[in-house]
Amino acid sequence: MQIPASAIQMMIALLFVVPGSVYQAVRQRLRGPAPDDLNFSNKLFRAIGVSTLLMAIYFACAGRWILALVGADDRHPPSWLGVERHVVKLGWATFALILGVPALLALLDYLRVAPKKFSLKDIAYEPIPRAWDFAFKDIEPCFIRILTTDGTWLGGWFGTRSFISGFPEPREMFIEIAHQMEEDGAIGIALPWSAGIYVRCDDVRSVELLRQPVASEEAKDGGSDGQ
Repeated sequence: MQIPASAIQMMIALLFVVPGSVYQAVRQRLRGPAPDDLNFSNKLFRAIGVSTLLMAIYFACAGRWILALVGADDRHPPSWLGVERHVVKLGWATFALILGVPALLALLDYLRVAPKKFSLKDIAYEPIPRAWDFAFKDIEPCFIRILTTDGTWLGGWFGTRSFISGFPEPREMFIEIAHQMEEDGAIGIALPWSAGIYVRCDDVRSVELLRQPVASEEAKDGGSDGQ
């Protein structure tokens, strides 16, 4: 989408795109994204439709007052001098009509379908885009092991110097201390020469977060025999 390059294009975007975009943004923040929100054309046409409807209502109910703010009447077109005379009122009117009313409509639309009992902390949709981002949100230091598509295990200690990439970046991970991994996925000793391990996780089968290392089957069997 191109940025408006002239005053006329800017005015068209301000009046016929921005109000609808504000409505959609607040609505999506409250209720969450709908399937058709993934299509940019759908969002653009909806924004234009909502904006056009609001502009029609504004001018039908308060057209003369709006024109007066820009120095226009039956005999005179809008003028910069008229804008200067009512700059404060024009600023508040722009804020209310372009931003406030669309946001209020989105809130009312949400309350129409919201449960009868809800708290203020539940009013906003949590915009976590993927389970990947949810799993590593506010993660505490722990052991981590990764099973790749070819059956190889990778893992180690995920501490304060480790890093996880989030949406919209590719799923990548830096583990600060690599550990020796057994064929069954057990986490062995820390590799003494390790300065960390980078893993690109686009094609992995699973990523497990562990509070403590998983003992290998051989170690379990040995412990049972000892008892």
